[in-house]
Amino acid sequence: MALVDRRRFIKMAGSATALAAATALLNTARVFADMPDPEPPPAPLGRVTVQDLPIRTSPTTSANVVAVLNEDDIIRLHEQLEGQAYRTHNNIWYRTDGGYVYSSSVQPIDDVKNEPEPERAAEHFWGEVTVPYTNAHAAPDLAASRVARLYYTGVFRVIDAVVGADNAWWYRLQEGITYVPGPYIRATDLRRFDPTELTPLSPDVQDKVIRVDLASQTLVAYENGEPVMKSRVSSGYGDFGTPVGNHTVLFKYPTARMIGGQGADFYDLPGVAFPTFLTWSGVAIHAAYWHNDFGRPRSHGCLNVPAGVARWVWRWTSPTAPYEAASYMTPNGTTGTRIIVA
Repeated sequence: MALVDRRRFIKMAGSATALAAATALLNTARVFADMPDPEPPPAPLGRVTVQDLPIRTSPTTSANVVAVLNEDDIIRLHEQLEGQAYRTHNNIWYRTDGGYVYSSSVQPIDDVKNEPEPERAAEHFWGEVTVPYTNAHAAPDLAASRVARLYYTGVFRVIDAVVGADNAWWYRLQEGITYVPGPYIRATDLRRFDPTELTPLSPDVQDKVIRVDLASQTLVAYENGEPVMKSRVSSGYGDFGTPVGNHTVLFKYPTARMIGGQGADFYDLPGVAFPTFLTWSGVAIHAAYWHNDFGRPRSHGCLNVPAGVARWVWRWTSPTAPYEAASYMTPNGTTGTRIIVA
């Protein structure tokens, strides 16, 4: 399957049919593609999402270790290929400088700098991080205290633009990290979503349903009974199982900061992209930049999906949210898109 670049994919994703054709690109484990031989990687770079990830001489855990990577290390991805299924759901490895790494622990990424758009800040636009990671600072100054580290595909609302201590443009962020005017990031590290990128998909189709199969860890979207998109998911694990049953979309956000857990299980995840909520307790379909391990249960109840899938679901499901809304509830007297978890 030929790969397409990010900008072309954004244009392709304007319809359910086009997205269905591109689904394999959204799932970086390539679970729906046959890969007998090495293929180009899903992105030119990868960010290590765990501590102590070994680079091995061949794509198997029995191979010699030539180096050990740390969390947030950035590596080059030369190709992807089938190897040992270290976890039974995923047998894909990436070849990098010096050897091979297991794909579940590497977020495929790009490193794209953007032309600042300070004149747009008054519009309070939504944007996504397009670099491996960027640090949010308390003031528009690299010497100011770091508030958080923000990762590739994280989504935030820009509410202001200022010239920083380095004489460069900085954006001030709000939703996705705070509920009030918050920290600053370099403007080059975030790409503005044009409103056309968040418009509804297949708005005239009345018969829509999403079916999630927990056994196979898959999500399939149907229009009039025909599948139009499928993706692997990571559902809830252990005491945090995803609730089975018939659900509907209750509300949705363009982004959320998700905080929870205790002790070693504590998490604080700013900029979680496009959560579509199906329970009042906060279970949602949403993006997950902190792993590339789709296909096995590992969440705190939500349904983790690749970033492109999360945005697609957000756009495709009802209710359809206006661009400017930080949150949007299903209106009284209407019913959101059905989501069946079994």
